[in-house]
Amino acid sequence: MISDFQAVRENLFPASLGAIEDWEAFPWHRDRTNRIQAHKAHSSQAIAIDVFGTVKMSTDRDRIFDAIAARVGMVPGGPWAITLEWTDTDRLLGEPRPTQVDALAVGSLAALVIECKFTEPGGQCSQTAMLSSGERQCNGSYADQINPGNGLRARCALTGKGIRYWEYIPKVFALDPAVDHTPCPFKADSYQWMRNAVLAAAFGKHHKLQAAALAAFADHSSFPTARKAKRGLLDASLGGHAAITPISYQQITAIACHVGLDQELWTGLSAWVDRKIAGAALRRSELQEV
Repeated sequence: MISDFQAVRENLFPASLGAIEDWEAFPWHRDRTNRIQAHKAHSSQAIAIDVFGTVKMSTDRDRIFDAIAARVGMVPGGPWAITLEWTDTDRLLGEPRPTQVDALAVGSLAALVIECKFTEPGGQCSQTAMLSSGERQCNGSYADQINPGNGLRARCALTGKGIRYWEYIPKVFALDPAVDHTPCPFKADSYQWMRNAVLAAAFGKHHKLQAAALAAFADHSSFPTARKAKRGLLDASLGGHAAITPISYQQITAIACHVGLDQELWTGLSAWVDRKIAGAALRRSELQEV
């Protein structure tokens, strides 16, 4: 029987393997049976490691991230350090369980907080989910309300719990935290993109760097995040149109091919990513036909 780690290694681009320093301790995404998910061909964690792990281990790293930074309006400047599955251990947003992002790239002048998607959409806020009591901690609006779970009054159930999203939201979006917003402007998967945008703002402030949030995605018409990226990840009316910048894996590998010196490496990675995306799209199409 093939081991989890062997299966994962076979699903990763070979040049990225060195980016995993401790395979046992690495924060792998796991399913309900505790099995590592990165062995799956459509794993978002695996394709993130393919791309950002390869860049991390490459001597072209600074060239590539300087080019990415310039593309999204950040000041380039290495050396760049890349952390896969970075966790906000400083708890800059006051979260009891700090946000973990797929990759963090920090240069001498700027930082990029990177959320990675493959075939899946963004995550949603848990506060509107039904409790075992049949009640919801939030009614779906940013409006004065009492959380039935803890009895605390606040416009946002997360603010009531000491989470600081709405401390940074006015800095990133054109939203007044002192007035009601119905429904909540960060309903559905806008929640995850907001959370990454405010984390980038908090990180930049804390470390005195320019900072931006990126959404790295596999560009195919059948994938939810890719379709949304073409329309805009966040509603333009929020005033934070540039709060999180979508960039496809195909664009990243094209940048690597353009500025990198190791052309064999980057053309190989580009072909690897293209095959994965094509395979996932075919699998998705077959499942929809069943």
